[in-house]
Amino acid sequence: MSTDGAPRLLSREFLTLGLATMLFFGSMGAVNPILPKFVVDELHGSTTVVGLVLGSFAVASLSLRSVFGRLAGRRGARLLMMIGAVLGALGMATFSVTSSVPVAILGRLLHGGAMAAIMTGSTVLAIDLAPVERRGEAASYILVSFHFGLGLGPLFGEFVMGRSSYHGVFLALAGLIVASGAVAALLPHRPGHPDAPASPWVHRQGVTPGIIAAFGIVPFVAMSTFVPLYGRQIHLNSVGPVFVVASISIAFARIAFGRVPDRLGPIRSTTIALSLSAAGAVVLAGWATPMGVFVAAAVLAGGMALQTPSLIPAAVVNVAPHERASAMATFTMFSDLSVALTGPVLGLIAARANYRTTFFTAGLCALGGLVVLHTYLAPNYRPGAADRSTTGLADLATGVGEM
Repeated sequence: MSTDGAPRLLSREFLTLGLATMLFFGSMGAVNPILPKFVVDELHGSTTVVGLVLGSFAVASLSLRSVFGRLAGRRGARLLMMIGAVLGALGMATFSVTSSVPVAILGRLLHGGAMAAIMTGSTVLAIDLAPVERRGEAASYILVSFHFGLGLGPLFGEFVMGRSSYHGVFLALAGLIVASGAVAALLPHRPGHPDAPASPWVHRQGVTPGIIAAFGIVPFVAMSTFVPLYGRQIHLNSVGPVFVVASISIAFARIAFGRVPDRLGPIRSTTIALSLSAAGAVVLAGWATPMGVFVAAAVLAGGMALQTPSLIPAAVVNVAPHERASAMATFTMFSDLSVALTGPVLGLIAARANYRTTFFTAGLCALGGLVVLHTYLAPNYRPGAADRSTTGLADLATGVGEM
């Protein structure tokens, strides 16, 4: 128990998990400002190709989420942390030797598998370690590690890039992922449930929250993918600080307001999150200056700080322990699908129109998430009633969810 009477959350195991997650996503974050330039400068790709390469990781991640969810349920989530480190390091090594777009896509597919493993493993472990009444807070804190890595990684990547080359920076980032695997190996083994019934490939409970998250993530993906190129047009040559502002803002919001999702509940908290994401995209589209980009990053950070921890409790409420990884895998699978579609589609919009139109379109997607939230989830959500919290749109997946 903590000093205020609440069950303890920040144990040594939880903090170790956070460090491993931060190191992995530090490497992933460092790629964000480097890979688009690498595709254009070294591989001579267009903006459409940039969207294809960056978004292709979601194809592998989407394909493997359910596999990893079932694996974690039977063998324990720590195994996924180790698998993710191996795949991620291989992906970075692939970038270091590639001279063609297809090989770059292969490296990004390896990253997709790594992301699926790490995200599923880290969130499941965080939820398993947390008291039921503090699951939203646990999700907030583990996602602080996620966004600290994404934010500080670009600074590290640009520092190495300024003193080396694309080859050198990709090898350095591979080393960072290896370090994350070494830290994950320090986690105690938490056995899964090998004798439990097989979890569903697609868990009904995670469907509607996942669809809402898929809409809400589009503005942040648009910023991550296209701001490095958009910055050249508005005389913002170093975009690393933009990602730092976004990630520090997310980390601050999740630390300072970590209990807000649990106190407000998923409907009100997610409404705030999606509204901020839409507003951030509009600022990015309408204020075409370096200051506008920084303000938009901070607003988008507020949306991202609330969105995932607000929806996770709805995705796992009353789910049996051995099915929790499957529910989380289903929930995050829709974000992968969104990323896979967002990169190429917004890349086409950027090529045919401009970046500002692209960002405005992303804002409309976040508003679409609000429609799904209040049309399907809000009228049926009852705290503690897992069988009634994801009706409506989730019924579309009933046949698949019962596999």
